[in-house]
Amino acid sequence: MPTKTSHRVIDQGLRDEVYVSLVRSLYADPRTLIVGSSGTVLAAFVTGFMTGHPAFYGCAFVLLALALVRAADVAQFRVAAKQIRDPREATRWEIRYTVFSSIYVFVLGLWSFLTFALQASPPVQLLAFSMTLANMIGVAGRNYGSRMLVMTQLSFAGVPLLAGLTLGGNSHYAIVACVLAPFLLSFKTIADKLRATLTTAVVSAKHERLLAARLEAALDNMAHGLCMFDQNGMLSLVNRRLPAIVGLPAGLAEPGRRIGRFLVRCRRAGLIGSTQLRSLVLAARLALRDHSEARLTTTLASGRILELTFRASGATGTVVVIEDITEQRQQEDTIRQLALYDPLTSLPNRSLLKAHLQSLIGEAGKSFAILFIDLDHFKKINDTLGHPCGDALLVEVARRLTALLDGASLIARLGGDEFVVVIPDVTDRARLEAITARVSASLLQPYEIEGNAIVSSASMGIAISPDDGRDPDIVIRNADLALYDAKSSGRACARFYDSSMIEVARARRIVELDLREALAQDQFELFYQPIVAIGTGRITSCEALLRWRHPERGIVAPGDFIGIAEEVGLITQIGCVVLDKACREAMLWPDSVSVAVNISAIHFRGDAIIEDVAGALGRSGLDGSRLVIELTESALMQDDAQALSILVRLREMGVRISLDDFGTGYSSLSYLQSFPLQKIKIDRSFVSGRRETQKDQTLLVGIARLCKELGLTVVAEGVETAEQLDNLAKMGAIDEVQGYLLARPQPTPLVRDLITAFAARSLTAKVERLPLRRGLR
Repeated sequence: MPTKTSHRVIDQGLRDEVYVSLVRSLYADPRTLIVGSSGTVLAAFVTGFMTGHPAFYGCAFVLLALALVRAADVAQFRVAAKQIRDPREATRWEIRYTVFSSIYVFVLGLWSFLTFALQASPPVQLLAFSMTLANMIGVAGRNYGSRMLVMTQLSFAGVPLLAGLTLGGNSHYAIVACVLAPFLLSFKTIADKLRATLTTAVVSAKHERLLAARLEAALDNMAHGLCMFDQNGMLSLVNRRLPAIVGLPAGLAEPGRRIGRFLVRCRRAGLIGSTQLRSLVLAARLALRDHSEARLTTTLASGRILELTFRASGATGTVVVIEDITEQRQQEDTIRQLALYDPLTSLPNRSLLKAHLQSLIGEAGKSFAILFIDLDHFKKINDTLGHPCGDALLVEVARRLTALLDGASLIARLGGDEFVVVIPDVTDRARLEAITARVSASLLQPYEIEGNAIVSSASMGIAISPDDGRDPDIVIRNADLALYDAKSSGRACARFYDSSMIEVARARRIVELDLREALAQDQFELFYQPIVAIGTGRITSCEALLRWRHPERGIVAPGDFIGIAEEVGLITQIGCVVLDKACREAMLWPDSVSVAVNISAIHFRGDAIIEDVAGALGRSGLDGSRLVIELTESALMQDDAQALSILVRLREMGVRISLDDFGTGYSSLSYLQSFPLQKIKIDRSFVSGRRETQKDQTLLVGIARLCKELGLTVVAEGVETAEQLDNLAKMGAIDEVQGYLLARPQPTPLVRDLITAFAARSLTAKVERLPLRRGLR
């Protein structure tokens, strides 16, 4: 809102402009000045000639000189008029004009006074009187712009004239003087009114110019194009933005063109086509006819999309506002694409899939089948080759599915490696089995991704509507349950949904709820299996093995609930409980015995593992060197850089790191060099003899010696027979052994006795005489 100060500035500026305009009005019409002065000077010389009196000749010469001076002054003003903006400069010119004009009229009044005072003849008196009165009348018509000038001229000319009439000695002249006095005063009133009229005109013109400038600035700087047609359909106004938006050639949008001719010329210029021309003409005619508002969206030949709004009224004609909505439409298309389509594969996403299923279900009697497809071991591809390769594989899968299935089928990607195919009007199982067989065969063909040959099978779940559900979410869920059954059956196969699967899902849900209850009620227990030094026979460490003591089911093995705990996000909380219990138990053992804790790959991600390990050590008081963290390769494969950072921070706490099940993964040898490991546990498959004997021995010896040379402690798992133990001892590269031959997992009270018993014995004795071996198996 403008302040009082800003109003004063605006008012002062306006007063200055009015004042300058009033001063300009004094010099506005030099012709009247020249003509009037010429007639007056000529009349003065005539009176001098008629009377022969030198006073009249003197007045005539003075008037002539003043007329020439005033003419020169007017000429100088006309030269300097354009530069006159300052009120002080205008004041100087007003004073000059007033001085010259006042002297002129004073001489004029003196001339009239002398004709009466010297008793000149009546014709002479009449001539001087009429010329003086005419000049005084001109005061109101020409010099009204200066209040000072009006007063001086009326005074300098009127007083001598009235004095002459009064002193003329004629009663008639005295009467004329009395009548003339108020008449002369009325000239001032007329001049004031003329000056007020000029002031109002100047102020109005100022406001109009300001309003016009603001309107022009607003029109030229508005974001949209605008043009106006008068009541006759003639183009009357175009703002600066319109040619840029429409791409109008120069001269095409000139005012004075009819709207129809204007649009035809736009078509000829290639801006619009014939269809757009007809639409625009129709919209314009309707707006002109009905004096209403009409909207129209059209596309130019350049591809720009414009929205035109026609607003018509009987008084102003038609205003057309043109808005370029190209970017808006592109953004809307982008938002629609992101909302309904997968950005990686451009396939429909879950939202569009559900809308499509809802439309199918809404059609009476419409049946369809859903294929829920999941790539087998896709995570390993991401982990080993990187996410860019994984993304490229998903794009190729989408391409193969699109090429394989007909256009009636909808193919969607739900996220990750999950795809859904909706096949309408197909419920026959034989046909669906044939389709899934073709899909499996197509997806099983090798992929060439960034120079890598990839082979990936697919598991599929199939649900049929309406038998397997009449709601999109239910049908998708049932297909997902069938997919889970296919993956549980060994993958690379397809399964149809049946009602028993929902029972399995409910059972899994019950396990999830029970797991949450188990955490709240502290139902988890730890058993410990010793790890024995092969040279001394002493227990060097005990591996903590989780057990769940269910109030109804009894002891539940980890294999029955760990997978579910990982899926529902409880594994981290369970891992924290295991760390706490293991560290507290280890505080009751000899300082030479450490405790080994298996950490889930999910728990290992992020910084939670660091906080949990530090918290368990701090709460129990256990030295970090007595805690061994056992990890599988899957935990290290998630993100090498992150895994290395976590391992380094654990080592800084003194914690030792052991790689479990070594030899079964994809990149085990690289981990020996990349990560700060202290211990390697060779997978039991190399010890148990389930592989070919010669290869078993070769691999076992090679791995053990390699790790030994790298300074790692080598542990052999799964020792179940005395023969296996003897062979490992003879090998010379195995440091520690673990297995049922030595001891089965023991609850906390027994493991302490077992540590004591092993401390008093040595594995150098024969296997048959191993202490407690028979009783602990």
